[in-house]
Amino acid sequence: MLTLQELKQIADIPKRGNRIPTAKYLKGNETVVEKKRLGVDAEITAYQNGYVLYQVGRHFTVFPLHSCGSYLYISNSHMASLSGSVFENEMWYVRLALEGEDRLNRNQEERERDKTVSYSAVSEEWNVMEDAGLPIQEQIEKRETIEEVLQLLTERQRMVVIRFFLQEKTQRQISKELGISSPAVSTILSQAIQRIRRKYPSVHREMQVIQ
Repeated sequence: MLTLQELKQIADIPKRGNRIPTAKYLKGNETVVEKKRLGVDAEITAYQNGYVLYQVGRHFTVFPLHSCGSYLYISNSHMASLSGSVFENEMWYVRLALEGEDRLNRNQEERERDKTVSYSAVSEEWNVMEDAGLPIQEQIEKRETIEEVLQLLTERQRMVVIRFFLQEKTQRQISKELGISSPAVSTILSQAIQRIRRKYPSVHREMQVIQ
C-alpha cells in the first residue's frame, strides 16, 4: 500500500498563490493518482496536481496534499499535537481523511450558523476592518495575500484566527463555540501567529494574543 510520504513524492507541488481547484474541475481535468473508498458513502481521491478531494455523500472539500503535515487534535478540553512524521509511513489516506473530516465539520458548523466563511468572505470582512483603521489591514492590501496568509495555517488555526481577528470575538466566545478551553484557544493563536511571523514579519507585529 502506498504511504503518505510516497504519495507526496509522486504528486506535484502546486505553485504558491494558486487558487484551490473545484471538485468539478479535478474530476474532469486532472489525473487520479490514488483513490480510496472509506465506508459506505465516503471517498478520498489524490490527484497528480497535488490536490485531494474528500467527499462524504453530497458534501465535499478540496485541499492541498502537501499542506497536510502535523495534526492538532482537539476534543473538549483536551488537545494533542501529532507530528507529521507520525503519518509519513502510514497508508496514504489516513492523514488526508482527518484533514477532510475537519474541513467538512467546519463547513457544517458555519452552515448551521447561516454563515459560510470562505476566503472571499474573509477578504470582504478584512476590507471592513480597513475602514475601521485597524493596523493589521495596513500591512495586507491584496486579497491574494490574505489567502496566502490563511493557507499557511492549519484548519483549526484558521477557524480561531478568523473568529479572533476578523469577527472580533473574545477567546472565551471562541472557546464556547469550538468546545475547547480558553487556554487552548490562546495556544492555537500563538501557534498561528508564529507561523505567520516566519513568512510575514510585518503582519505579525500588529498581531497580539490576549493572555
